[in-house]
Amino acid sequence: MPIDKRGVASELEANVETIESYLEDDSGIVERYLDAFQRLPDEWTSDEIRMALQDTSYPGAYPTDAFDNATNVIVPHPESDGWENHEEVNEWARDIVRDVPVMAVDGSQLPPTTQFNVPVAYVQSAWAVNHHHAEGRLDRSVEGRLLTPDEVTQESEDGDYRFVDSQLVGHHRYEHEGQLLIEKLSDLAAARDAGDIEYAPIVFYDGPLIASFANPLKPETRERYLSTLSRVIAASQHHEIPLVGYVAGSSATELVKMTRLLWREEFEDDRVIPDAHVLAELMSPWGDTTVPFISKRDGSVDALQATYEGETYEFRDDILFSYLNVPPGAGLDRIEFPGWLCRRDGPDGCESMYEYTVEIVRAEAGIGRGYPEILQQVDSDAVLDHQDRQEFHRVVQRWAESNDVPLEWNAKALSKELRRR
Repeated sequence: MPIDKRGVASELEANVETIESYLEDDSGIVERYLDAFQRLPDEWTSDEIRMALQDTSYPGAYPTDAFDNATNVIVPHPESDGWENHEEVNEWARDIVRDVPVMAVDGSQLPPTTQFNVPVAYVQSAWAVNHHHAEGRLDRSVEGRLLTPDEVTQESEDGDYRFVDSQLVGHHRYEHEGQLLIEKLSDLAAARDAGDIEYAPIVFYDGPLIASFANPLKPETRERYLSTLSRVIAASQHHEIPLVGYVAGSSATELVKMTRLLWREEFEDDRVIPDAHVLAELMSPWGDTTVPFISKRDGSVDALQATYEGETYEFRDDILFSYLNVPPGAGLDRIEFPGWLCRRDGPDGCESMYEYTVEIVRAEAGIGRGYPEILQQVDSDAVLDHQDRQEFHRVVQRWAESNDVPLEWNAKALSKELRRR
């Protein structure tokens, strides 16, 4: 049946005050934070900020050395000041990324086959490397993995039975994406070392490197996510391939939290608002970033550590972030990256690998009209739709028939299947 439009409208009307309160005008708060953000470099040094925040476990953020050399938390992008249309953005961006390989991985999944008496699932990850050659070169492929009943079911607490847990598919998908990204990152490093790549490649990670989303999970599940992410970051540092976690439309609050703690009396009665609400007021229409800051959001950062290729890596104070304005996407985007990018010299014309990386990220987002083109590519390649799900079921059935596996439909699923034919 179609959606009950009247019912939805009625529910919206009944909750109008709740929704309006969420959208409450916070311009007065924004103005106060705006003033504070502008005063930060004039009134504080990085050492003074660290000293003031030393008794707070997670004060939101710490400044980097770049803070002491800045007169503003905003780093302008003057090249864009005279641009009037996307064609000018595109022309600039394509010149910036010419012959620079960019790589990304994304994944998708098919849930467990509860239609059958045997639950199996499927995860796949797509990878792509755009070399940005004038003649065009896009390397891409998709790799998948079947999840067996043992991998998609859990034992009950009393041990009497096993049940299908669809959440396990997401855990496996995350690990599958991470492992594939590490493999392809390693391949890029080998190609660079062999002289097959002229310019330093950039790897895009679709999502944050600060895994706060894992905090509410069970300890063993949280560890799976953090372990995968730690190895990805460690691989970046080990192979010296820049890694960027890209978050579109960020609602993070690290800088606001840091500012509240530095001026406690001034902000004690104001609620926490997203950093982007303040920073957007300070940025020009296209391309500006912030100076990098160290994330001190929560314990998920402290837990990032891994052994990779025999070396131990810890990232407790070494996951950095900055904000990026690349319209027409809503709000500001955010990039998260390992600290070694700021400590490593960049190619000619760039003081550091961070400066080089930001320029490539900015250009790739420009080509993608507000979202990195390479991430759009792997998202399109990875997606699994309803037709893919049906084909997966048919493959499982054919396999069962050819191998004399006693696969059976459950009555409810069979009834649905027959009605939809």
